Amino acid sequence: MIQVIVQIKTKKMKNIVLILSVFLSFSCKAQSTISLEQAYQYSKTSDGIPTTVTYVKDINNKLDQFVGTWKGSYNGKNYEFQFIKKINFGEHSIKWDEIVGRFIIKDNTGTVQYNSISEVDDSKTRFRGIKLQNRAYIMSFVGNYDCLESGNVFIETRKNNPNEMILFYSQDKDGLLNPAKCPNFSSFVPLLPQEKIVLTKQ
Repeated sequence: MIQVIVQIKTKKMKNIVLILSVFLSFSCKAQSTISLEQAYQYSKTSDGIPTTVTYVKDINNKLDQFVGTWKGSYNGKNYEFQFIKKINFGEHSIKWDEIVGRFIIKDNTGTVQYNSISEVDDSKTRFRGIKLQNRAYIMSFVGNYDCLESGNVFIETRKNNPNEMILFYSQDKDGLLNPAKCPNFSSFVPLLPQEKIVLTKQ
């Protein structure tokens, strides 16, 4: 009789251990992937994104609104942006769903002033997503770094017209300026406008 009771208890313990193992396995998998919205909330905390996270996923398809070709004009220049969505992308321990950008700038005569459209390597466009912040998406852009041309690009589609996008560039001017490499720094004009421009989806 005692042996039967021991066998029953042992079987119950094995079942409990099995259930706990399955639960912990699901918990770990659930924690390893978070949404872009969750990542933004974590970014506002002192601890940041938990170390258990390995993938920040566009679960709610918020990035899809930015994908495509967009055109606009500003200060005598014509801009064409191409945004693509990359899945599980990046070289670091945390992979992201993110937008990668390319663009071409022409003056009014059609002369090309900048062109990254032909760059086939997504990791070399120097124009990549950072995070989703409410309705806006923030990207990092690095142009002529010798002239401290680097900063954040903010893009946001209009609520009442998703085929129009607002874009503006905030230059951070981080780094040490070497006058020999950028002698015209005082008159240097960044590639991207630092005021809001309206782009239309093509």
